[in-house]
Amino acid sequence: MDDLRKLYKQKSYVINPLVLKNIKSLDLSLNEFLLIIYFLNGELSLDLEKIKEALNLTDEEILNTYSNLLTKGYIETTLNKENGKVTEIISLDMLYDKLILTSQKENKTEQTDIFSQFENEFGRSLSPIEYETINKWIEKNVSEEIILSALKEAVMCGATNLRYIDKIIYDWTKKGNIKDYEEDYKEIPDIDWLEAMRNERERLHN
Repeated sequence: MDDLRKLYKQKSYVINPLVLKNIKSLDLSLNEFLLIIYFLNGELSLDLEKIKEALNLTDEEILNTYSNLLTKGYIETTLNKENGKVTEIISLDMLYDKLILTSQKENKTEQTDIFSQFENEFGRSLSPIEYETINKWIEKNVSEEIILSALKEAVMCGATNLRYIDKIIYDWTKKGNIKDYEEDYKEIPDIDWLEAMRNERERLHN
């Protein structure tokens, strides 16, 4: 039993954490997921015997799964001719492209949600300067949780402006929460955002 437990504890397959994070959003069956993991670990040819040994799938299951991945556009094949022998090489570039698109969509959704919550709490649209300020917090690795917590605290105090919220975030950095942000901190000037928006509209109309 102990020897078998040791065998099960061995770690021979590696999954990139970015792949692991985003692959759940793809339309994959269990067998498709297993075959992709097999390919991701460098086995880029359809060797039925090796796949059967590694994944305990039948020939029919392997071929059906392989065909499904091709049809769904997660993999593609190229022919490699070497020493008169033609071999089929599997490319995962299409899979990586889909994972990148998934990641970008999730990031955009998260940012949109943050901006929407600010606009809901402020009861108005954000100005371009306010969008830029929030984006700078995100770029400085201030977490969404901290940004929204600072927003909530500011609203509770009746201060619906980013200057106040920025001070809250800065105060929290002193406790070691966001070191990088504290080092690059610059106080936001006290701006009349509504007046700034009116001026911006007038500038665009002129």
